[in-house]
Amino acid sequence: MLEDFKVVTPLVKLASFTDNDAYIKLEGSNLFGSAKDRCAIYVLTKLLEQGTIGPDTEIVESSSGNMGVALAAVGARMGLKITIMIDESISKLNEFLITSFGARTVKITQADENGSYLKARLQMVRDYIAGRDDVYWFNQYGNPLVIEAYRETVGRELCRQLPDVEYVFVAISSGGTIAGISQALKEHNAAIQVVAVDLEGSKIFDPCTKAVKHLTGIGSSVRSENVERAVFDDRIVIDEASSLQALRDLLGREQLFLGGSTGCVAAGARKYMKDHGLAGRKIAMVSHDRGDRYYNNLYSKYFS
Repeated sequence: MLEDFKVVTPLVKLASFTDNDAYIKLEGSNLFGSAKDRCAIYVLTKLLEQGTIGPDTEIVESSSGNMGVALAAVGARMGLKITIMIDESISKLNEFLITSFGARTVKITQADENGSYLKARLQMVRDYIAGRDDVYWFNQYGNPLVIEAYRETVGRELCRQLPDVEYVFVAISSGGTIAGISQALKEHNAAIQVVAVDLEGSKIFDPCTKAVKHLTGIGSSVRSENVERAVFDDRIVIDEASSLQALRDLLGREQLFLGGSTGCVAAGARKYMKDHGLAGRKIAMVSHDRGDRYYNNLYSKYFS
């Protein structure tokens, strides 16, 4: 049903990374705009084939971003009922897309002690599914099928496109993407160094941080089960100013209009390679999405 929407995303060489042979994989080229498309298509197809879900099953997920959009779109194509737990921080565009694709939304309005809505969204999911029949929690934070999806799609594809890559930089947040990609890379060549990139203010590596995170699409207020299943060799945490400058460089020097997490990943890759004296290496970065959905709350705000 969805075979026509399974695309091979481009791997583009970056001219501005003069010290390394650097490439970026553009997951925003997926039909519905992000790497989450791969996961939604793969996991929902697998669940239907296994008989775990059926046409009457309600698929529930916590998301105010790309996963919500992907599930709403893919679920509509499959004729499935999708309910997304969103929150007050959701962009108008993402909310418009999710509802336009036919998904039902439940909005969380009360933030937690960290100013984040994630814990409240997750608790809302748990309360919602308790005692209900024909409900399946997609659970991008802990579902092993999510890891399998990224391993078998983005991960395997990157190995075919750049088989001699030496360093790969991936944003860390809900955990499934980096877990799947890292597993595929290590199976391909255990010597490949996988570096997890996070943003200051995220609590994944520093649960006691007092820094405030403004950029969306990267980092988290909780460390998920799927993060624990990732196989990365090192990590780097980047400040927002460096992330924004990297986005400016990608836009002005590479003509690439990419999402906020990509700025963090690009800044992390550049800093990591420089700090460790790793000139001349072949590296790859994974860009999760395009800049379109971040225009109002990122580009117009910080770049004007």
